Amino acid sequence: MAVFGSRKEFKVIVIGAGVTGLTLSHALTKAKIEHVVLEREDVAPAHGSSIGIHANGSRILEQLGCLRAVEKLCIPMKQFVTRLPSGRLLNRSDFFDFVAERNGYPFLNVERRAFLQAMFESLAEKNLVKTKRRITDIVECEDGIKIILSDGTEEHGHIVVGCDGVNSIVRRMMWEHAHKVKPALQTSYCCLLGIAPTPTGLGIRDMTCVHDHGFSFLFLSQPNQTYFFVFFKLPKQAKRSVNCRWTSEDADKAADSVASHPISDSLEFGELWRTRIRGQLVSVEEGIFKHWHFGRLVLAGDAAHKVDQVSGPATTELIYATQVSPNFALGGNTGMESVVVLANELYRLKAVTSSATPTKEAIRTTFQRYQELRMLRVQRVRFLSGLITRLQAFDGIIMRCMAQWIVPTLIGDKRIADQLGCLLKGSPKLDFIEWDSRRGTIPWCDESGVPDPKAPHPRGHGFQRSTALFAACALLLSYMWWSGALN
Repeated sequence: MAVFGSRKEFKVIVIGAGVTGLTLSHALTKAKIEHVVLEREDVAPAHGSSIGIHANGSRILEQLGCLRAVEKLCIPMKQFVTRLPSGRLLNRSDFFDFVAERNGYPFLNVERRAFLQAMFESLAEKNLVKTKRRITDIVECEDGIKIILSDGTEEHGHIVVGCDGVNSIVRRMMWEHAHKVKPALQTSYCCLLGIAPTPTGLGIRDMTCVHDHGFSFLFLSQPNQTYFFVFFKLPKQAKRSVNCRWTSEDADKAADSVASHPISDSLEFGELWRTRIRGQLVSVEEGIFKHWHFGRLVLAGDAAHKVDQVSGPATTELIYATQVSPNFALGGNTGMESVVVLANELYRLKAVTSSATPTKEAIRTTFQRYQELRMLRVQRVRFLSGLITRLQAFDGIIMRCMAQWIVPTLIGDKRIADQLGCLLKGSPKLDFIEWDSRRGTIPWCDESGVPDPKAPHPRGHGFQRSTALFAACALLLSYMWWSGALN
């Protein structure tokens, strides 16, 4: 069965108008690749809390022409504050100034809804984004692919990119097309998140982490609004299908359980929760899937990888069945990186195809190269995010010792900024546009001629030496704490 007949112009169908979907739309526009974006809701629904934009994300947004609009929505973050369960100050530094020096861009924190709206408004052709479109089926044909929508209409294209998040319908249908068992994401954390007016005590451009046992608080403040995240470790792992929705009553119970906990010298969490603009409880699943494509379907962003958390058991279709916590705001930026790499590969595919439409084999090769280019980097980001999550939640005595003594005293924020800068320097950009990034003390790999040291796994020799040192210090401090020397 043919889809296009005599029509041959290569067309991409993007499913989802979230962070990755809108970023991909901008990139495909720059590449002059015909496309359409289908979104089941409005473009910027009133869900979620905020999105943090690291230098790798800002660099992509600047190349796409969106950064200035996003910068107008916030002031750059400056201080990183850590507190003990009592609310007592553990550390305060100008960490985000150090970060900006490394890669040339400040760390931005923006309300997610406002960010999506700015991305949409920056599109040259807004009519390419079609909202209230619900997919009922995806049919692969001889010369293309067909999306059947709930209103009876159809969209025709040559490939489909699933940017539709952790609950990806594209991923589910991809498993069905491949006749594979659909893997179930798992979670050992849930997160109470939302927005509230900025109270006294949390600053106006600070990230505040309050450590505790089995849970942690994260606050990102702006002059008028503070974005909050409370991460709870669940009693046991649960498959997403078992507990996929939390009610407002569940959110209230979770808030009540930590309402009396101090989050600054003079503020308890319950005071912030009572003034909230909105708040919700969500599961924080994560996984890096082994297969990101099949046929004319390919996944990007959270549909393929959620990268911010701690490890759990792997399945045959999951490289890591890990549970997400956005403790260091790397997930959205990693999704933007992925669609930029995919756009680069699609641009090359179109350029080298003699006919207007590439063959299925050429499409498969392109998708496989995209996955191979991204997999190691996604694993590196996931490892760092997982470590940060465990540190903040005092997940075991070693993590507590590292968070409370080793990181503040032996490592320091400048060293951490160095490590983050080295991770971010390997981020991609659109390589079919001549453009120079802002520069810091750590040069971008693709502009300095120095390759990204990402071929080795993060557990390379340097990492092993550092880990051995930190583990030895942690064990010593653990013994001293157990014996009463630190009490």
